[in-house]
Amino acid sequence: MSSLPGHIGWPVTGDKTIEFSKNPTQFVKGRITEYESRIFQTRILNKPHVFVASSQGVKEVLQDHSYAFTMGYKDFGYMYSLYGDLLLFNDSDEATRLKRILCSVLQPHQMAQCLAEVDTICSRVLVNLHTEPVSLYKTFKTVTTQICLTLFLGLDFEEAQTEAGQIVDLTIQHWNGLISLPVYFNVYGQKSGYSKAMLAKNRLLEVINKQLLEVADLDGTIIGTLKEAGFVSRSELANHLLLFVSALVPKALASLLTSFCLELAKPRNNGMQERAAKDDLFLDDALLEVQRLWPPFLGGRRIARQDVVIDGYRIPSGYHVAYLTKASNTDPSIFPGPNHFDPKRWRTRVVGLVGLIPSFVGGQYFFCFSSQFVMRYLLRYYKWSLPEDQDLTYKWLPVSRPKHDVQVAFTKKTADFL
Repeated sequence: MSSLPGHIGWPVTGDKTIEFSKNPTQFVKGRITEYESRIFQTRILNKPHVFVASSQGVKEVLQDHSYAFTMGYKDFGYMYSLYGDLLLFNDSDEATRLKRILCSVLQPHQMAQCLAEVDTICSRVLVNLHTEPVSLYKTFKTVTTQICLTLFLGLDFEEAQTEAGQIVDLTIQHWNGLISLPVYFNVYGQKSGYSKAMLAKNRLLEVINKQLLEVADLDGTIIGTLKEAGFVSRSELANHLLLFVSALVPKALASLLTSFCLELAKPRNNGMQERAAKDDLFLDDALLEVQRLWPPFLGGRRIARQDVVIDGYRIPSGYHVAYLTKASNTDPSIFPGPNHFDPKRWRTRVVGLVGLIPSFVGGQYFFCFSSQFVMRYLLRYYKWSLPEDQDLTYKWLPVSRPKHDVQVAFTKKTADFL
């Protein structure tokens, strides 16, 4: 057992939060190089943190030694206020119960019943991509928002356009509270971003509860199945619907789809679009490789409830742990050529990806289903390329995506290719 490399530093003066937030990936890479270790300690948010960037370490935090940690998200009081009591903030038996409920609903046979609705959304939003270069992330965010609000709220974007637009605005207002200072004030009608977000949360919950009470035919729908899935109260169900209705899940999905399109548009990956269009197994491998290199979330957090050894290093009780999805899934000891996009690696891989947030919230199959369906639609009807001289630099917080508004040119396939 080794001592943790790195330095905790003094409170306030030794805090590295600003440095980390400016360039998270460079911060982590720099420490890994300096300490010659993929696990190190530092001070973030003025608290002692251990950063875990090894594949084995993240696996131990999330699986092998998960009993030694609490979730830690409740420590962010503003997040709890904006979402309420749900799986994300629970531990042990309660978390197991909630995850079992979500996983029982978000299964292949349930998703299969949603094919027609998702196809309708793709046909409506993606029908004219070939007319001019489009903003890739914004386009996918529109698609994924409509998918989530249709499946988890029963919203009809064609018959209730005004109501749908109002609800989308509420999800944006709610999201802005997550990325603003958690300060609540309302003085002479002037509200903070956090105050507006809390109002949006309450309004969204009103809409969710109205749907649960007033919509007569929910049979066969996700929202209807969740209603009968075993939540202990309508409030508990509404909070979990809020998780999928809010902007968090659509943004994560849009991130994944954006990264997929960008990778397959790069000249060095020439030919992969055609292969993915013809080979579903290759498409699955390519999506998995995108999740490895460009995960929607940089990582997650835990708090050690007891002393625990992770990948050979002792983490003291009470320390915060930041597990790093991107870094752990580019660990060269597990993934040869870690920064090279190579879908073929998954044909022979035994070790899987670790730390993916969707699996944590019980919706991994929903993410797979949605991303596969949207990409199959695009691959069937379009080819695409990147106009030159664009900055493809990524931002990683709060959701990974290109820092700038990347444009993509789509070309509609002729009948010979369909």
